[in-house]
Amino acid sequence: MKFINKYKSNNFDNRRSKKVNYIIIHYTALNSHIEAIDFLCERSNQVSCHYVISKNGKIYNLVNEKKRAWHAGACYWKANKDINSCSIGIELDYNPETDKFFKQQLITSLINLIRILKTKYKIPNQNILGHSDVAPYRKIDPGYSFPWHKLSKANLSILLKPINKSNKIELKKWFDKIKIYSNKDKILFMLSYIGYETLPSIKDNKKYKQLINAYNSHYLRKKHKISEKEQYEIIAKHFINQLLTF
Repeated sequence: MKFINKYKSNNFDNRRSKKVNYIIIHYTALNSHIEAIDFLCERSNQVSCHYVISKNGKIYNLVNEKKRAWHAGACYWKANKDINSCSIGIELDYNPETDKFFKQQLITSLINLIRILKTKYKIPNQNILGHSDVAPYRKIDPGYSFPWHKLSKANLSILLKPINKSNKIELKKWFDKIKIYSNKDKILFMLSYIGYETLPSIKDNKKYKQLINAYNSHYLRKKHKISEKEQYEIIAKHFINQLLTF
């Protein structure tokens, strides 16, 4: 696969982890990939990523994969607060204010790049995430327009399988046994197990909505109001899938 190495960012340091476990997908929210590259290479901005993909599918390598690029910031996943040390960061040339969809050439290049990285680092599909997954209270990218279904079709993102009625009944019994009764408390428990940081959402309804929005933008991909019961059913399907698979 051809990478463009014309631009390099000095915004990196050494990884604190020996293993790359995650791929984190971002969007630039700027007017062009060149503007984004300039921003990511400017030392004073203190941000970077390993790869930028332009709308026409060109892939720019800004930071060596062996180094810790500064793309995720303050984040959390499965109790890990230093995602930068164990991830590859990919920025996509997309601005939600001006772009309705991600260009197909961009997505094709992204799929090809992720396929290489997944094989190289043995990254499981559940560890291919969006910025909003690891930072749900401050980030919304790659957003509702990002075609996660295309990654799932390419076996690069988890595809949730239907669950049967007995699974649902057993889950309800289990929650009753551990004395978790409200849908909200069940949702927070399951999201925490999946990997999300849920502590800020327990007593803060605004943060709870941000957390749910982050989840839905990835796994539901439809921005519409649903009841807490419906939300519970959606996340229970994910939770049971994860229990049965891993």
